[in-house]
Amino acid sequence: MVQDSTCHTGVPKKIEDPEKTETMDGQDGTGPFSVDRTQKMDIVLICSVILLIFVGVGMVMSAAIATNQPFRLFNRQMISALLAIAVMLVTSKIDYHFWSRHRFLVYMSGLGLLMLLYVPHVGMVMNGARRWIHLPGLTLQPSEIARDAMIFLAAVLLNKAYQKRKDSPDQSGPLEIPLKSLFIFSIPLSIYCALMLKEPDFGSTAFMVMILGTMFFLAGLSWKRLFQILGITVPAALLFVFFHRYALERFHNFTLAHHSASSATTQLGQSLVALGAGGLAGLGLGHDWVGGGILPEPGTDFIFALVGEEFGLIGTLMILFFFLLIFFRGMSIAGKAPDFLGRILAQGFTLSIGVEAIFNMGVVTGLFPTKGIPLPFLSFGGSSLLSNAIGVGIILSVSRFSGKDARELATAPVGEAITHPEVPVHGR
Repeated sequence: MVQDSTCHTGVPKKIEDPEKTETMDGQDGTGPFSVDRTQKMDIVLICSVILLIFVGVGMVMSAAIATNQPFRLFNRQMISALLAIAVMLVTSKIDYHFWSRHRFLVYMSGLGLLMLLYVPHVGMVMNGARRWIHLPGLTLQPSEIARDAMIFLAAVLLNKAYQKRKDSPDQSGPLEIPLKSLFIFSIPLSIYCALMLKEPDFGSTAFMVMILGTMFFLAGLSWKRLFQILGITVPAALLFVFFHRYALERFHNFTLAHHSASSATTQLGQSLVALGAGGLAGLGLGHDWVGGGILPEPGTDFIFALVGEEFGLIGTLMILFFFLLIFFRGMSIAGKAPDFLGRILAQGFTLSIGVEAIFNMGVVTGLFPTKGIPLPFLSFGGSSLLSNAIGVGIILSVSRFSGKDARELATAPVGEAITHPEVPVHGR
């Protein structure tokens, strides 16, 4: 069966859909699962992520050797790793337009998890902060999932603004979001931020807002709107720091660690000693000095220091290489996305993974103050693994529709009509 379709230039194209597209639910192509036989997922991206996940499992095992129950932590991380890989592959099979259509449920899922933090016997207080929820057989950090939800909402907001500009006579100007739409978007964002800051978790909140702001910039939002957003967020952040001195104390301790004579006994000092002790090739897996009780979070926030100690400069450069590879593959997929929504989603989740990795490695090497941000795919904990696995799954879903043939197939009911294969960033 041959079906005619007309692109935005008015030139008809022929789409042979029955031979190339089927749905996993076996129906008419309107379900969330779409199997596109013409495009394979990005194997380089998948292999890079899986490799980092299993390197992380090994490093968690090494960090746990100094504890009384090393295999308990290893088993927990292995289960989280296998679950994350399964979530990534399943998410990659779901048409990314499905999440746009069900954005309210996505937002409510993140909100529900954040509210569980304040339910007695569910929200857990550790190190003076209420950042984790304990469910039967599962411990989650809701702020990680909340960041994914806000990336979806931001992408939908920007996509609506793009579609409005596309339908207007003047398509050459910068992207404009009406103040009313921006205000409506700020309501769910403010609720998320308020719940996260109450934990308190200033680092994760600031990180989420920064990712959203970068998405607005990459989407081509006008300079006027960008400065208006900065004019609100920056004073709000400064007010929070002023009234919550713990955030300011982190910067103060950060400067002391670089100048104090006893800096070698601080977290940063021990981290730098471990990186230096590893030399070029490292001391070998299991030669964990910083995990022997000196660093409080050797398998989470400072796992990059363990990599440097046990695998040396070569090991740290290899980890950096794979993160760069993931970043460039993600941005390449965004550049080939069949529509604006796919592009901005791929950019948002790629930024989330890449910037999080930069911040973590920057903390470990003394470039940034301690923020409590994990290293994606490597740090101990299922929340970060699950959140980033969802992000990679979305990027892979976008990659399945990149390319000419898949772009034509995307006009099927399972997705939205694709009329602009290349989405330029207009000048501001």
